[in-house]
Amino acid sequence: MGSRKQVVTGLQPLHLQIQQEATYARVAQARSSSNFFTVIFSPTDYESKSSGIHIHPPNFLLHNQISFAENHIDSGAKAKYTNGSKTNEGTGSAYCILKNYGIIASWQGKLDLRNLVFEAEILAIRMTIEAASSLHRPIKIWTDSLSSLMAILNPKSHHSMVREIQTLLLSHKDIHLRWLKAHVGYLGNECADQLAKEAITKGDPFLLPKPLSYLKSEIKSAALSIWQDNWDNGETGCSTHDIVPRVSNKPVGWNREEIMFVTGHGPFPAYLHRFNLRTHDNCSCGEKGDPMHYTTKWFTSSYIKLQQCHLNYSVVEKHSHEQLIKNPTLTPNVFHM
Repeated sequence: MGSRKQVVTGLQPLHLQIQQEATYARVAQARSSSNFFTVIFSPTDYESKSSGIHIHPPNFLLHNQISFAENHIDSGAKAKYTNGSKTNEGTGSAYCILKNYGIIASWQGKLDLRNLVFEAEILAIRMTIEAASSLHRPIKIWTDSLSSLMAILNPKSHHSMVREIQTLLLSHKDIHLRWLKAHVGYLGNECADQLAKEAITKGDPFLLPKPLSYLKSEIKSAALSIWQDNWDNGETGCSTHDIVPRVSNKPVGWNREEIMFVTGHGPFPAYLHRFNLRTHDNCSCGEKGDPMHYTTKWFTSSYIKLQQCHLNYSVVEKHSHEQLIKNPTLTPNVFHM
């Protein structure tokens, strides 16, 4: 497929698509560094997905330590709460310990903007479990993250931090996780939520590997940049570049006739001559038979048979390809006769 058709249809060149898949496989699966042309991707920057089951199923008894049904009561008793937050400014993770309706201890972690809120929630739970593991007494940790608890209850989870939490819980059976509904006025939950929001700007920097979804998007962005550079400096497709200067993974949304007009790929003598399907590139009138000629001087009654039409085209021919495609009223409707 020619470069101009790829740009119009939003289909990246095949070699870039292959290189993207190969780079992702090397970094995400083989866990080795890979160069995508001039961009280097290192596996240590991204999360790793564990495989297999790390805990023998008969020993996976976390349903005894995780509950979704227990009612929460703000009684003033000592309790631990976790939360995570993500905004356009960044991602924050936090936990707090309340006693007599006041915060007696807390932790706040500032994550990278590219980290997900799920990772912030999971991190807060892990940090709370680690802090409570030395107390050797029954402890309840409250969270409003249903997705986190469901992930922890999944024996087949591939998330490395979820697996760490599973191992910690099974090693400390006196630690229990409880779910509570968010934003209904529970003091501890509201305090943890506020701390997580503040952690986005005030928390201790905490480096977590970026999710693999970001690896895909960053590789795609690098490919788009290379494609754009090739499009800007290519020797063909100049007329199309004037109309579509930026490449995109989405099609421009033109119909078939508009694509033929802009790219010049159609039943035009100039195009057919390139492939030796005609002995010359001239129209029957003697001028070069390209799209602009038929747009400004001729009507076509079909894609094979051309019929000369005496038009006053002095107004039309002074407009560029870009003006004609953006304002069809300037152009005779050559493709729909």
